[in-house]
This record gives sequence, structure tokens and C-alpha cells, in this order.
Amino acid sequence: MRPPARTRRLAAAAATAACALAAAAAAPAQTDGTAVVRDPVDTAGGLDLTRVQLGRAPDGRLRAALTLAAPWRMRDLPADEGPPGSLCLRMWTTTRRPGTFPDHLLCVTADARGRHMHGDLMVERDGALQRERTVALARASLRTVVARFPQSAIGQPDSVRFAGEATPPGCDRPACVDTAPNAPGVATLTLRSR
Repeated sequence: MRPPARTRRLAAAAATAACALAAAAAAPAQTDGTAVVRDPVDTAGGLDLTRVQLGRAPDGRLRAALTLAAPWRMRDLPADEGPPGSLCLRMWTTTRRPGTFPDHLLCVTADARGRHMHGDLMVERDGALQRERTVALARASLRTVVARFPQSAIGQPDSVRFAGEATPPGCDRPACVDTAPNAPGVATLTLRSR
């Protein structure tokens, strides 16, 4: 037996509202000079990004925070074989399409013994990444690492399109890299209104 029209309309409205709420939860949001991306737990094992935040710190520097689904330690980043693991922030500051290689890449890695974290801000020049500067890092929690760097390090743009990237140790193919928002999506932080 088919439900009455009123019940069907209510069910359709509830489904539409649920979809809108899910989209809003995953959509990047910017408030008070900070853009935040929330990402569901969607990576089995490895490093799974659930939150990426980029904004202006009170001292004027940019503050990036990368949060994983589970607690992690520096010794979780070095690899026995293959490339080491890393947490990175891809940043586009020019008019290039976000599907292209980012203009700037901020990466958090660990030394071979997993005792010390390193934060490097790199820039793409002529198809190659060049280390531009070291970035100050801090652990905000067992799941979150925070990086701070001057806006001048990325050219003081009006806005920054960005996405987080978590690469587990030994990962040598795109399929094992987790991004937030999911690729090819990006979030935008507006630094200056035109």
C-alpha cells in the first residue's frame, strides 16, 4: 500500500533537509578570518584527516591546523620502506586552477627516528619544489599539529585556496593519500576584500 501524499511530501522534505545538513557539515566555512574544512572519517588505517583550518593568528601570521581522526606520534611518520609519511597543506595563491600543482606546499614530517618534527614551506618553481623556509610547529593535541608562518611567505595574497593532505608512510601512489576536502575540492580563506 502506498503511503498518503502528505507522508510522502514529509519524507521527501526530511530527506532534502538531511542532504542539506550533510553538505553543510562537509562544506568549508569561513568565520572571523578563519576557514575550516571538516571531513568524515573515510580512510581505513593510515592517516585520516578530519579537520583542516587556515586563518590569521592574533600576531598577523597565518595559522594552519591539521587534525587526524586518531591520535598520532612523530614516530608514526618515518617509513621502513618507501617515502616517509607527512601532513601537508596545499595552497594556491595565483589564478591557477586548483586541479594543478599548488603554488605553495607546507609539509610536516619527522626525522628518520621519529623524534623531531620538521615544518617546511616549499614553493613550486619551474616544475620543482624548492624549500622556501622553516615553519614553526606545535602540537595542539594528540590529534592536531599547528603551523604558523608569515603571510609574506606566500606573497601576501588577497585569498588562499587550500586543501589538507595526509600521506601515510610507504605510500607511493595517490590512492593512499587522504585529502580534506576530498580532491579536487578546495576551501578558500579570504585575507583581504578587494
